Amino acid sequence: MMRPRPVRIDVGLLVRLGLPVVLPVVLLVGLLLAPGRVRAAGGGSPPTLGNEAAMSGGAVVAAGRGGSMAWYNPAGLGANRRGRLEASAQLFMIRVRRIDRGLSLDLPDGAHGSQIRSRELLVLPSATIWVIKVAPRTNLALSLFVPTFDEVDIDTFAQRRFTPIEYAQQIKVLYQQRRYDVGPSLGFQPFPSLRLGVGAFVVYEKTAQSSRAWAWGNAPAQGVQRFVLADVSESVRSWGTEFVAGLQWQPTEYLHLGLAVRSPRLWFVQTTSRSSVAASGGHNPTRGEYGELAFEPNLRSGLRRPNDPTTVTAGLAYQWRKGQVAIEGDISPARSGGEDRGQKASWALRLGMRARLSPRFTLGAGLYTQRSAAVLADDFLEFDLDTYGATLGAELRRPVQLGARERARRLVFTTTVALRYTVSIGRAGPMRIDLADLSDEAREVLIESGTPVAARVYDLALSLGSGLEF
Repeated sequence: MMRPRPVRIDVGLLVRLGLPVVLPVVLLVGLLLAPGRVRAAGGGSPPTLGNEAAMSGGAVVAAGRGGSMAWYNPAGLGANRRGRLEASAQLFMIRVRRIDRGLSLDLPDGAHGSQIRSRELLVLPSATIWVIKVAPRTNLALSLFVPTFDEVDIDTFAQRRFTPIEYAQQIKVLYQQRRYDVGPSLGFQPFPSLRLGVGAFVVYEKTAQSSRAWAWGNAPAQGVQRFVLADVSESVRSWGTEFVAGLQWQPTEYLHLGLAVRSPRLWFVQTTSRSSVAASGGHNPTRGEYGELAFEPNLRSGLRRPNDPTTVTAGLAYQWRKGQVAIEGDISPARSGGEDRGQKASWALRLGMRARLSPRFTLGAGLYTQRSAAVLADDFLEFDLDTYGATLGAELRRPVQLGARERARRLVFTTTVALRYTVSIGRAGPMRIDLADLSDEAREVLIESGTPVAARVYDLALSLGSGLEF
């Protein structure tokens, strides 16, 4: 890719305005080095899409019956004897990130690191499902799911003044990611002990990011100082498709087995829009003030995004009259492509239970873990995290009897409330700026991602769902 020719700027004006000390500028190296690459900003994909999954940690593949099955295992839709409408949302969610030494500045007297922290409050829909009975023992679901989402608002500042080597640094990042899956799912029950199902989804994902960062170093006794700054904005849109097929088998009265296969996520369109501005300069006694400016105008590209691997889920459940216990696991193969575009083989485990305490009230709980598929978190805002979580939820059913002339003799209103806590532990790529030589104007200022550092992400979410059976 062609780079614009550096242009001389009036650094003296910047210095006279005091900008090397409080310069409101930006930097995001990862995007400068790898345009068009979709990043995972950390936080994971909670396995709690829909009301039933939110109550039991997502362990629904073997014996689930609700609208969640349109996503997890469409075979479960075949067990419904009535129409169903469900909607659920992350009504209140707090996400906290911590990256140890996430911002690092190299100066003549050594490296100076700052911890990056962010706190976000998220409110967003999780799933909307409409289950229609199209034939005896056959149901069609039309659904919209939001399986992955993230927001980041980072503002980290550090400085040291009145010492032999003074410095100041800051980074500000605004990042948002959403993925939407919409499509039909079909489940049918050819035999009393066997159910089969298939589903197809159109996938749309968007990430948007704007980043500002700067660093300044000063040696007052020598009369030298240097600064670097950059500003990057990028938006990536991706369109794709994925399919899911599954079965549920009940070999005995109490034992349920389930299997679901999710196809590779096939990305067929990706568009990227990106622009950046970068500058560096400083002052030394021999030359005075100096500086350079580089500008990259808005660029659009259609780079192809690699397909995501297949996921196979198997589970079993033990079900009795007033409850059930289920356990299941996922596995996904590795994807070739090196550190940037490849993935490790990954797996997940989920354990869930439901207990009907009365005809109208059901209590549920679940535990889950998800292993990271990242090969190496070597870019800023890229995470390699293993996730551990727990859910606790309850469902209230309120049947309403209708008149004899109504088409449906009875409606059942359901309300689901669930609490989810998740901690993700691993490593993340930090931002590193090299101003180790303040006096040599010919030496290039290095702006890069350093060795991965420890990182954690905490989620606390309240899910609210409602449903109507008719």
